[in-house]
Amino acid sequence: MGLFDIFSSKPAEAAAAAKSAGYKAAQEQAFGAIDQGTNQASGYYDKAVVPFNTLFDQGQEGYSTYQDATGVNGADGIARAKSNFTSLPGYTEGINMALDQNDRRAAARGMLGSGNTIADTTKLATDYANQNYKDYVNMLTPNLGVATGAAGGISSTLQNQGNLYANAGNRKATIAYGAQTGMGDANAQAELADYNASKNMWDAIMGGVNAASKFYKPTPTPTPA
Repeated sequence: MGLFDIFSSKPAEAAAAAKSAGYKAAQEQAFGAIDQGTNQASGYYDKAVVPFNTLFDQGQEGYSTYQDATGVNGADGIARAKSNFTSLPGYTEGINMALDQNDRRAAARGMLGSGNTIADTTKLATDYANQNYKDYVNMLTPNLGVATGAAGGISSTLQNQGNLYANAGNRKATIAYGAQTGMGDANAQAELADYNASKNMWDAIMGGVNAASKFYKPTPTPTPA
């Protein structure tokens, strides 16, 4: 500090500018690190939600198929359910095998073309279809929880992703507040230094005036004779 620095605020202003620049640089660096980490983590959440979306779509399809099978979707749904049911692997083979066995028993008794055999055949086919249709509906039941479970996974993942951005915003706000407070304090100190420099100058001037007045003695005015 030089001899005349007490009369100037420039050193304080320079220090304030340096402090402000430091706070600003630190804030930008912190923001960059937070953004980089947040974006990277968010990318993982984007990947994590993909299988849940796939499960949700599959679950919705299975749920819709269950509604078809239970008549919720009306006549069109029932028609779709019948088509799906009768096209299941083994359905045709199973009913044909049951009917063939019934025919062989009837033929062995010499009653293959009788009315009773025809009635038995019809009942057998109906019973077979009813029993297997119940199994078909039960087979679809697990699909009811797939979409719900997947929706929960999607919701949880997106909520965590939202919390990630919220936490990043809070951290930025805290850092920005600290930086702005620090810059404000630095500028206030510079303003105070300017005031003190001015005060010091006026104190010095007034001190010099007072000191000079002590040594100054006015010349007496001569008294007329």
